[in-house]
Amino acid sequence: MKGIKFITTFLILVILGIFVCHANVGCYNWTDNFVKAFEETDAKFKCYNIKVNGTIYNKSPKEIKKLNRKIVECFSINKCNTKLNIEEKKNELKSYIEVKDNTYSISFQSIQKNKKEYYIIVDISSNKVYKNIVDIYQNLNKLLNNYLEDVEISTCIIGEYTKNLQFYKYNDILKNILYNMSAKKIDKIETDNYISITAYSKLLKENDLEYLEDKINLNIGIRYSEKENKTLVYIATPIIKLDY
Repeated sequence: MKGIKFITTFLILVILGIFVCHANVGCYNWTDNFVKAFEETDAKFKCYNIKVNGTIYNKSPKEIKKLNRKIVECFSINKCNTKLNIEEKKNELKSYIEVKDNTYSISFQSIQKNKKEYYIIVDISSNKVYKNIVDIYQNLNKLLNNYLEDVEISTCIIGEYTKNLQFYKYNDILKNILYNMSAKKIDKIETDNYISITAYSKLLKENDLEYLEDKINLNIGIRYSEKENKTLVYIATPIIKLDY
């Protein structure tokens, strides 16, 4: 009897352990790896940018305005600190959110393709503490997937070094990011001023894009800015959608 009880107890503990492991994996998000990879560069945080593209069907302009306001709510911004400017034309609704403390820049644009279809563009930038990008992304992703079809979200963190780094240092930074993201280099562009790499990371599978005959989901850029006298590093998934 004791032997049977021991085996039964052991099996229950094993099963519970499997459920706990699956629960932990489910809660673990690629954004954690993304933020960690940025921290490993030892760059000073400059800002982050999130760009969203998607299509919304069978919604009225009133419902689209409601979505606009829900997007702003993802940022836990006090309504007293925001001002919403809406511009409506025949086939286009644009809105811009002004934030008084200058921590966020948010724009929302909907372009009407036909009576039942709108193309949505959202552009968000912030110079706030970068770690909140995890919560921001997850809240936005959940909200937008309830409203939009074919949602594309591009996320980029920008850091800076307060000097002109030697060019060989660029490769060290790139190798470090690729290592921390378990990523394989797919393509590389190099000039006298910057390096850009597209790569595929096992940790970013939900952000895959088709690229020629490969898949990519990670884009890293490093360049020197003469204007700022700083070296800037961009880490984005799936691609950098900023002029740099």
